[in-house]
Amino acid sequence: MKPIRLYLVTLLLTLTGRAAMAQTETPVTLRGQVTSFDGKLVLYPATIRNKNTGARVFSDQGGYYRISARQGDEIVVSFIGYVSDSVKVINLAGTQVANIRLNARERFLPQVEVSGKWNAYQLDSLARYEEFKPFLEAKEQTLVNTEKRSQGGFGLVLSPFTRGSREQKDLRKFKKLYEENERQQFMDYRYSKSFVSTVTGLKGDSLMRFTQAYTPSYEMLRTINQEDLIMWISVRAKQWRQNPAVRIKEND
Repeated sequence: MKPIRLYLVTLLLTLTGRAAMAQTETPVTLRGQVTSFDGKLVLYPATIRNKNTGARVFSDQGGYYRISARQGDEIVVSFIGYVSDSVKVINLAGTQVANIRLNARERFLPQVEVSGKWNAYQLDSLARYEEFKPFLEAKEQTLVNTEKRSQGGFGLVLSPFTRGSREQKDLRKFKKLYEENERQQFMDYRYSKSFVSTVTGLKGDSLMRFTQAYTPSYEMLRTINQEDLIMWISVRAKQWRQNPAVRIKEND
């Protein structure tokens, strides 16, 4: 009797262990919609990343996403210009719904050195790159796929379907938005309202109207030194006070 009882106990423990393992290994589909905090703006393409497995997807044009996960996984949801949020997978199996509403990130950056090596914009840019690194370093498919050769070892293989896939379109869209945001962040840092106000003495509506009339291009802000930029602003502020209707060209 004892051998039989021991066998049954062993069998029961084995089956229980397998059942528990099967539960933890059962995939969960996490899905939902990503919008601005007030729900008025659909965020596309938002990035959705499973921190535990490295899996990543984009939201679609409606802001909807779907990603595979397991119980206990942490899912990070991000969009350029917004504060990231995360979701913990609590379901054992099936589908878990998580609608994400992201807060807009403050665009102000102080125009001062915050360390001996980096300024505020550079530190912010480095942090943004680390946040979106898995997506930024993802390779884009070209129309000509040089990785796939014909059977004879010569020639190139055209891959319009791969390049035209939704995933590739989302990736290109994301990288374009990222680049545009980096340009805008640099301009906001180099030509901040607080800096312009310090140079001109303008405040409130006057400052807003002046910066609307006079904002250097990204290319100019990348090349002009601080002394020349102060002079550029001062000359235009003097003219603007005399007659706001008269505009001085950027390079004059």
